[in-house]
Amino acid sequence: MPRQPAHLTRPGAGTRTSGGLAGRPLRGGIIAGYVFKLTRESLGLTQEALAEQLGVDKNTIQGWESGRRSLASTRVGDLLRVRYQLCVLGADGRLLDAMDTAMEADYLLAHALAVEPDDVQPEAHPLAAMVNTGSLVDMLTWPFTERAPALLRDVAHAPRRGPVAVAPSLTASEKGRFFLHLRTAAERSTSGPSTAQVSGVLLRRQVYYLVALDQRPEAAAWLNDMRRVEQRQLGRLDGWSPVWVGARSLAVAQSRQGDREPLRHFIEVGLRAEECEAANLNYWAYWAGETTGTYHADTFMATGDLGPWRGTALLRRLRENLVAGDPYTDLCVHSMWALLERRPRILEDDPELTCSLDELVQVLLDQGDVSARARLELEQVHYLVRAMRPVIVHERT
Repeated sequence: MPRQPAHLTRPGAGTRTSGGLAGRPLRGGIIAGYVFKLTRESLGLTQEALAEQLGVDKNTIQGWESGRRSLASTRVGDLLRVRYQLCVLGADGRLLDAMDTAMEADYLLAHALAVEPDDVQPEAHPLAAMVNTGSLVDMLTWPFTERAPALLRDVAHAPRRGPVAVAPSLTASEKGRFFLHLRTAAERSTSGPSTAQVSGVLLRRQVYYLVALDQRPEAAAWLNDMRRVEQRQLGRLDGWSPVWVGARSLAVAQSRQGDREPLRHFIEVGLRAEECEAANLNYWAYWAGETTGTYHADTFMATGDLGPWRGTALLRRLRENLVAGDPYTDLCVHSMWALLERRPRILEDDPELTCSLDELVQVLLDQGDVSARARLELEQVHYLVRAMRPVIVHERT
């Protein structure tokens, strides 16, 4: 079941808000509802047929799938019963696992839509309570990017007839309210003694990544303003601190908005120290699912060395992110280079991945819009991959 801090109150699906949503009930479960719909369709069942199998009425199924009735507000016993029955019907376990992550993403989304800007309390905000995983953020950003989360990309979907939504949907008003809530929370965390507290920095840096999805000019201007705020807090960039992590996320966000120079500067200066290089890779490993558990602060990455994780899943995630023209290409290239410099033997773990990496690196060298530093690192990665291929071929034969 999804993690939820005990001190937070779940916004109800029927909460009414202002800011363009007055008088409209909030849909508190659109992401989990969409995953539930994919699950039903993968079983080849209509809403009526699934309702009969689960012993509920059709309106309940419709409410779950539309998000009007949040799955997360269903009693735990009933929710477990539904899950078990879906297993019996042959539902893909990956869809059922994704449903848990989707309910957690729905909680974060509903919190942002339900809490009035004047009532935002940074210290009690869910984004200040724990470090989000990549799988959770993939799920939360799905309605904004329309890009299926990594958890679901390899899941076979039943064919559909006619035009259908490819992702959970939000109205323009709902999206605007979501981003306004995030900006308000981040701004309020910069005032008073909590400005440099670990939870305040955690909140802001997780907000930066999400605000980068907002392609309106005001978002880019706001990120620029917050960069000046963070620079006053940080002082030096070449040593680890919780504020250093905030600078990393902000540079990534600005790169997504089209300004790549802050990220390239961060790679050049912010990853110069060994402790910062290790922190970057430890965070990537957590993001990619190499490590398990829940972290309530960014300090977990500041061990001064790499954690006990292997690195194969991280290499796979970095390879997926290496796309010509992607705003994070420079950081992905540098992180892959740093990982393989330290753990080259992981290239033996997945021969198919290594072969595809060889081909991709060559494409990026020929076509990719990368910095001079990233190009040099790509060439070194290419050399490592080529040097390892005879070992892989020998072991496979």
